[in-house]
Amino acid sequence: MATPDYTYSSPEMQAKIEALLPRITEHRRDLLMKVVQNRTRHFCMVLEDLFDPHNISAVIRTAEVFGLEDVHIIEEVNPYKVNKSILKGSIKWMNLYLYKKRKACMEHLRQKGYRIAVASTNTTKSVLDLDLSQPTAFYLGSEFTGNHPDTLATADCEFILPQYGITESMNVSVAGGVLMCYLDHFMQQKGRSQFTLSPGERDELLLEWLKRHINDESASSSITRIDGE
Repeated sequence: MATPDYTYSSPEMQAKIEALLPRITEHRRDLLMKVVQNRTRHFCMVLEDLFDPHNISAVIRTAEVFGLEDVHIIEEVNPYKVNKSILKGSIKWMNLYLYKKRKACMEHLRQKGYRIAVASTNTTKSVLDLDLSQPTAFYLGSEFTGNHPDTLATADCEFILPQYGITESMNVSVAGGVLMCYLDHFMQQKGRSQFTLSPGERDELLLEWLKRHINDESASSSITRIDGE
């Protein structure tokens, strides 16, 4: 079973991955190998206490489409719920991180080297004015109250999405989609390969995807719960 143009990070990873490839179709193999090479963790979305499962699901699905691998979900107030009809199976290819405390989420992201960015009406700085060369976690706040005051007070930067109408704001899932369009445009301009996973991370993710697909694992296989104060 010939494989498409793909350079492995090590002979060991090559052996592990190629042992599983005969168990999937050529079409699925080619698709996974193509997609994994465009995956990024340079940017990630953070959903802070979203209430509507439709919105949560729409952001996860859009993040997958744009090649963002991780979505972080704070459920300090509202529990994590999704709408499977909106997800369209996208969750199978994502890594989700759930936090009961917003402080634990921010600490985890900062340990990973992320700058924290929040949308705010208190700034005139557009998302286009941010230094997007830095790994950045973008917070999307609750449909009713926006981001928590503690998040706003401790974020590294604030931004607004360009808009020209009278209506004050967009639906949160729409705002997430618009934001990801800007982030994707930035990566395309600079060369997406600068922001994709390292060869080792890429191979680990491909191996994980193959196992999920072959074993037909449930959506919960992609969820990591992180405790903290």
